[in-house]
Amino acid sequence: MPVINVVGPADSAGAQASWRTTVGIAIALQWAVILVFSGIAWIWAERAAQSLLLGGAAVAVPNLLLAAWLTLRLYRSGPVGVAGMLGGEVLKLGMTIALLVIVVRGLGAEVAWLALIFGVVAALKAQWLAVWFTRNS
Repeated sequence: MPVINVVGPADSAGAQASWRTTVGIAIALQWAVILVFSGIAWIWAERAAQSLLLGGAAVAVPNLLLAAWLTLRLYRSGPVGVAGMLGGEVLKLGMTIALLVIVVRGLGAEVAWLALIFGVVAALKAQWLAVWFTRNS
């Protein structure tokens, strides 16, 4: 199975530091965007803020877990292969869907659908902020 070298040689300290910085920024920005928008939504309605926060978290938690797994894997045994990366993405997608189902069932009639969807989209789009913030590193 071919191996995708995500950051460069596994023994390169500079490449690993760059990977850690980029991943850390991406995760931090994702949570910052979710929390800022939830705070803004709180001004209008507590229910909307809760739905937005939980919708964003349903995307951000699996993303955080995948990033942590990839980082640990990189430090312990080198880059992840194609099958490992695809498997991780499939698990992340499944976990995101499962968390969204749990959120919707848990909130029941109290779910603010527009805020929930906005939270999901904001969390997904926030990952692109990392590209902008780390483009010169």
